[in-house]
Amino acid sequence: MYKIVHGPSACEDYKWLVPDPPQALSVLFLLCVIIHMEPCKSNLMNHESWYNSHWNKHRGDTDMNTYWPDYCQNFRCKADKCVHTCCAGWVIGIDEDSLARFNKEPDIACKIEDGCFVLRADGRCPFLRDDNLCEMIIKHGEDFLCDICKEHPRFYNEFEDHTEAGIGLVCEEACRLALTKDEPFALVSEDGSKMELPDYVKAVFDTSKTLSEKLNEISGGRRADSKLRAEIFDGMEVMDPKWTTLLGKIIAEPVSAEEENKALADNEKEFTNFAAYLLYRYKGSGRFASEAAYLLADLVIKGCGVQDVARVFSCEVEYSDINIDEALETFG
Repeated sequence: MYKIVHGPSACEDYKWLVPDPPQALSVLFLLCVIIHMEPCKSNLMNHESWYNSHWNKHRGDTDMNTYWPDYCQNFRCKADKCVHTCCAGWVIGIDEDSLARFNKEPDIACKIEDGCFVLRADGRCPFLRDDNLCEMIIKHGEDFLCDICKEHPRFYNEFEDHTEAGIGLVCEEACRLALTKDEPFALVSEDGSKMELPDYVKAVFDTSKTLSEKLNEISGGRRADSKLRAEIFDGMEVMDPKWTTLLGKIIAEPVSAEEENKALADNEKEFTNFAAYLLYRYKGSGRFASEAAYLLADLVIKGCGVQDVARVFSCEVEYSDINIDEALETFG
C-alpha cells in the first residue's frame, strides 16, 4: 500500500507540460512523495538488481528467459541531464540486504530512518548532489545502490516459462525511447533469442486501420465520453493536485470524439506506441489502453505535449498500486 504525501511541484499550473516554453524544462519536477514503496507483484518480482546492463537473469531460475522491447537496449540513465529526476520526491523503502550494507557505513546510516532515506527539506535524496549526480555512486560505486534505485524504471511480468520486462514511462528517457520508435518493437532476450509479440500487442500496429479504429476494436467497442473519463481518473488517489487541475479542464470543457480522433491521427506514432506499451505491460488490457490513449489525446488538445503527459499519466496512475488496480478494474 502506498502512503502519499504531497511534494512541491516545479511549475505552476503544469506549464511545463506545454511543449513551447523551454524555460519550463530547466526546473526540477517534484511530483509526489511515496512513503515506504512496496513493489507491486506484477511489476517487481524476485530479480537480480542491475544498473548498467539492460539484460537481466532472474534469481532461482536461470533457464527462464527474460524478454525486453528492443528499445530497452538503448536505455541509459540521463543522470545529471535528467529534468524530472527520480532522485527527488520519492522516499523509497530500502531492501533488507542493502539496509544491512548501508548500516555499516556511518555516513549513510545517519541518513536512514524507518528503513527509508530521509529526504532533504526540498524533497531531494540526501545523496543527490547539487549537480544532480549521486554521491553514493561516486563514493561507493553503482553496485552499492539499493535494489529499487538500481532497477527503476524497469518492470517485470512473470509467466510460467518466461518473463516479459520493460521500462516504465514514468522515466523521461524511457518515455522518449518507447514513444518515438518508428517501427513496432521486437522482444529480445539476454541470449539474443526473440519472442513474437503477443497478438493483443500486434493488433495496435496494424497499418491497414486508423488508430481510432484499432482502439475501438481492442476496447470491444466501448468508449467513455471525455467528461466521464476525466471524472473517473479524477476520482482516483491524488498524487499531485495539479493533475486534477488538468483533468478539470476536460471536465469543464469536454472534448468531442471527433477531436480526439484528430489528435490521435496527428500524433499517430506516439499514441500507437503508448497504447502498445500499456497492452504489453498489462497483458492485453485493451479497454484500459484505449481509454488512457483517449485521455492523453484530450490533454494534448488542452495544450500538453504527448511525451510529457504520458510520463505524468504513468506517475499518477501506474505508480500507485491503488490507482492502477482501480483503473484496470474500471476499464476491464
